[in-house]
Amino acid sequence: MKSLAWRLTLLGLFVAAAGVAAYYAWTGSSRTRQDAHALSAFETSIVAAERDVLDLRGAQQGYVAAGQGDQFWASKVDAGVARLRESLIALRAQATGSQAQSALDSASSAIQDFEQMDHRAREYARSGQKLLASDLIFANGYELTAAASSALEDARLAERLPYETSTAALERRRLEAAGAAVGVGLVVILLLVPTGVEQAASPEIAAQASPRFDRARGPEQPATASTVDEEWSAARVVPNQAAQRTTASAGQTSRTRATATVAPGARKSIAEPAARDAAGPGAAPPVVVPPGPAIDLTGVAALCSDLARVVDTYALPAILERAAAVLDAPGIVLWIADPDGQELSPIVTHGYPPQLVSRLGTILRDAENATASAFRTSLLQTVRTDSVSNGAIAAPLVTPAGCVGVMAAEVRHSGEADAAKRAVAAIVAAQLATLVGPPSARGHARAEAAGA
Repeated sequence: MKSLAWRLTLLGLFVAAAGVAAYYAWTGSSRTRQDAHALSAFETSIVAAERDVLDLRGAQQGYVAAGQGDQFWASKVDAGVARLRESLIALRAQATGSQAQSALDSASSAIQDFEQMDHRAREYARSGQKLLASDLIFANGYELTAAASSALEDARLAERLPYETSTAALERRRLEAAGAAVGVGLVVILLLVPTGVEQAASPEIAAQASPRFDRARGPEQPATASTVDEEWSAARVVPNQAAQRTTASAGQTSRTRATATVAPGARKSIAEPAARDAAGPGAAPPVVVPPGPAIDLTGVAALCSDLARVVDTYALPAILERAAAVLDAPGIVLWIADPDGQELSPIVTHGYPPQLVSRLGTILRDAENATASAFRTSLLQTVRTDSVSNGAIAAPLVTPAGCVGVMAAEVRHSGEADAAKRAVAAIVAAQLATLVGPPSARGHARAEAAGA
């Protein structure tokens, strides 16, 4: 395609496609940054509101504390309730999803019930009925503040869903725009590449080829590279007659050597067979080195050997650090079941700051997460990697008496999909199960004593 107008048209089409792709990429990145900033501000406000709920619970317990004045703590509770109301109103205005707004409404209702219960607790405390006030504070007050905290956490998790959906849609649109731009670029390149038919029909080549192939060559005129360097479809070999005569006059009776003139277009096609012939028929084939294993098996064996020699639980943090290195895990938590087997507690952790570890709390046996599922089923569970967070592997600690805990490892680079890493996690968990041992029966003994 040699028309200047067509070339300019194709160039303009490619520039337009590239501009559209760049616009989608820029707007998508800007929207993603704005959504991430809004989500971060929302989660920060949620955390502050949860802290206010805890302060509210502690201030109310001061009503029945020995040596404390109820007026001081009553003013603290009133200020905390007012602050929580303002925070919940602001959070509901920031929430974009209906589920998050519903959860915030539940938190507001819990705070309203708490305020009504607080008035009754104050009246009991002022009238000297400390026992009744304590019942309200430590029973109803605890339940209402726990319900408010749970509703706030539900709102935080629900607000993440619209953000993740919007991010995925923007990323898909950016990829579609980039793919369309690449497709247009390929079409433009294919249309601009000259074809062989146009070269063969060019007047310059026809004018040079006509006299060259029409005249007859004499016996003393061998074909040379200068006479066959154009319009070749295959390599041609012409014997050099002058070399043959020189060899015969010297009295050599050996096989006649013939020099060949090969067209430049065929040199690449015969290069590889010539290299194979030069290597000789007895040459060994190239050695293919198999790829190495994705997991350091030597490190896994050393880790299991050291686990077998552990006699003190103080060595477990170092063991978890080595296990994290093998699994490419930024953090590992060792969850151990209580004597009744109803909840799991974080006993040993690696890779997480103390502030986060102190907020982990416990996991109920019936909780809807991978750790609780691994504990209930005694089967390894995984959590898939997404665009926001890493994946996870939850390996149960199984003994002859049953499952006694779970080793939960956060893994990078979609490690939960790697069968080798899942196998290593199961091996390490089996070794750790021999250290933890079965749950104690003291809880059942206490229950039987209470029933007696």
